[in-house]
Amino acid sequence: MVLILTFFSFGCSGKKAQEEGFISVKINRFDSVLYEYLQNKEPVDSLLNTNLAFLNIYGERVLNIGTTDSSGFYSRLNAFFSEPTLMGLYKDEQEVFENVKPYENELSIAFQRLLNEFPELKIPEIYMHVSGLNQNVIVADSVLSISSDKYLGSDYALYKDFFYDYQFQQMSPNRIVPDYLLGFMMSEFPFKGNSDVLLDRMLYEGKLRYILSVLLQERPVNESLAYSEEQWNWCEKSEAKIWKTILQQKHLYTPDYFITSQYINDAPNTAPLNPSSPGRAGIWVGYRIISSFMKNNPETKWKDLIDLTDYQEILKLSKYKP
Repeated sequence: MVLILTFFSFGCSGKKAQEEGFISVKINRFDSVLYEYLQNKEPVDSLLNTNLAFLNIYGERVLNIGTTDSSGFYSRLNAFFSEPTLMGLYKDEQEVFENVKPYENELSIAFQRLLNEFPELKIPEIYMHVSGLNQNVIVADSVLSISSDKYLGSDYALYKDFFYDYQFQQMSPNRIVPDYLLGFMMSEFPFKGNSDVLLDRMLYEGKLRYILSVLLQERPVNESLAYSEEQWNWCEKSEAKIWKTILQQKHLYTPDYFITSQYINDAPNTAPLNPSSPGRAGIWVGYRIISSFMKNNPETKWKDLIDLTDYQEILKLSKYKP
């Protein structure tokens, strides 16, 4: 599943924990607050007003029903969630994510590691919301929210009506934390380069996955790319062939948005390679090149790595030779 990011302006507010020198992440359960309101039709003040700023963004950018100061907003909100299948999905989401403490703990550790390298970053307020299988991640100046109804498990029955088989493995609860972090990093460290050039795109993506793999170092490395162990092993076994194909087909430097997308975007496989390949193999190669670069240039700080946009120089200094 392609990580969909929605960006919007939201007033900046530093986290008290960060200011005091430690990170303790709490997930604001907007999803639960809204669900309780929809179930009980409690007065708006008692449930939604404490989340009014986020509710406005949610209504305007996620549900497309406007903001709370527009006439009939709450009627449209109730109407949107009146569909039985959607409320069934919402009920299941509440059950799957009844306890979010494990996610909070893992995010706390990861964000602390990120701040150790980028102390100037402001850790956002973190939310969960239900989008009706729409946006994955909402990112703002001080807000990060994930559409938790898209992480109910790879075997969740309703997904079969809306998504392809190859997307299912990225729709499990264990993808919540990596996608929070990846969404945040994509907003803080936006792509700089030629988006049509494969080398530029895959090294940018490789940087993010390299950092993600260290932030989540207790996890198997294949999870940094949302790969199964089998997919990761296929790439390792075929690494020399993948690189040879990229070079022989002149895909590395030739500006071609379509070809580059075939290596980077989610798909059943990476089309220019073997049909048995996993999708997004270009990101995997990018990760390998960045890993080699960091190994051969150990003095490089993460900030320096992010700031490096001479992708040809990165490749040269990486000494990557599969």
